[in-house]
Amino acid sequence: MSVEHWLPGTEITWRYEHHDGRHWEYGVRVIRDDAAALVVWQPMGAPMRDTIRVDGRSLRAHKPTMFSAPTRVVDTVWKRTSILRIAMPGRAWSVWVYFDGASGAFQGWYGNVELPYWREADAVISRDEVLDVVIAPDRTTRRKDEDELELAVQHGLYSEAQARQIIATAQEIEAAVSAWESPFCDGWERFRPDPGWPIPRLRAGGAQTPSAPSAPSAPSAPSAPSAPSAPSAPSAPSAPS
Repeated sequence: MSVEHWLPGTEITWRYEHHDGRHWEYGVRVIRDDAAALVVWQPMGAPMRDTIRVDGRSLRAHKPTMFSAPTRVVDTVWKRTSILRIAMPGRAWSVWVYFDGASGAFQGWYGNVELPYWREADAVISRDEVLDVVIAPDRTTRRKDEDELELAVQHGLYSEAQARQIIATAQEIEAAVSAWESPFCDGWERFRPDPGWPIPRLRAGGAQTPSAPSAPSAPSAPSAPSAPSAPSAPSAPSAPS
């Protein structure tokens, strides 16, 4: 069952699924949800489910086998930072606004290339597409994980054509930053959560053993949404990554 929109303060799960069965889940709180954008808050200490190697190391511990090593899912918590996640309907990327987890100081933006999201009753779901764009507070950009996208193509997880589409999406993010379009221009870096909000919960779920990787379908070209209005702190409350 899906829902059209969630009320501000609702606790939901932000989930990334991969075509090889791996997944990441994050407990988040809805700040805004309308036709323009879904905005959620993932504080430091929020519960998450992380996919790691069977031996306990991170997937990136050995890059050549990060897409082929056996994995397991573990329950843990998000550390060091807090994130405001902004997803725009129909767009193949979301924006994460990073804050220091202790001081709340703004640290920068992060453009995450992913499939346009879909909804379940208590979750928003997408698929991470490996490549990302890091945006510093001075608006300079750099791409992240280009080597991992090349590795994913080598492993047959993406075709060359699909990789070109993913790169084109990263270019779209960079163009939005260059033109200073929404959501970058909307003032979300000034967001401050209500200090009385409890840590959002994560829906029940267990570890899964992923199947062998298979090639995904080509991501569709996103359409541009309408620009969201300037944010304001919600009056009352009720991620993985």
